[in-house]
Amino acid sequence: METSQSLFWDYLAPLKPKLYNYILKSLNFSQDADDVFQETVLHGLRYFRSFRRDENFGAWIFGIAHNEIRTHFKKNRRTESMKDPDKIAASVAGGPGDAVGEVYRYAAQLKPRERDIFFLFYESGLSITEIAGLTRLKEGHIKLILFQARAALRDIMGVTHE
Repeated sequence: METSQSLFWDYLAPLKPKLYNYILKSLNFSQDADDVFQETVLHGLRYFRSFRRDENFGAWIFGIAHNEIRTHFKKNRRTESMKDPDKIAASVAGGPGDAVGEVYRYAAQLKPRERDIFFLFYESGLSITEIAGLTRLKEGHIKLILFQARAALRDIMGVTHE
């Protein structure tokens, strides 16, 4: 019989890259991402006994990550200087002109809540229902934030919507 701890690691293993990338992008590629990731895993491990096996583990662990990111921002209310957008694009892009790198470069300039929801939806692949559950916001509010994030991205990128 598997122990609770080994079961946790089995559930986490396929999600670790997505989870880390979500935290990294939500924190604007800050060095603090490693600490927040570690805290997320520690909290997940500590509270795994409360996880109901009939629920979605991904949504559960991303909810913990979301709360850890919020805690990080509350502790660091001071304005963090944003990294150079070109360095951000280079860290995720395959090369010059890479479309994914460009989107990440611009998405890094979104407001923290918009950036968080944007990456939960587009990068982590969580549904609006799952995001609503972990952020404790209504689905309509999640849709509004995504709409605002996309509109802000269009403005940042200089794209007109016709």
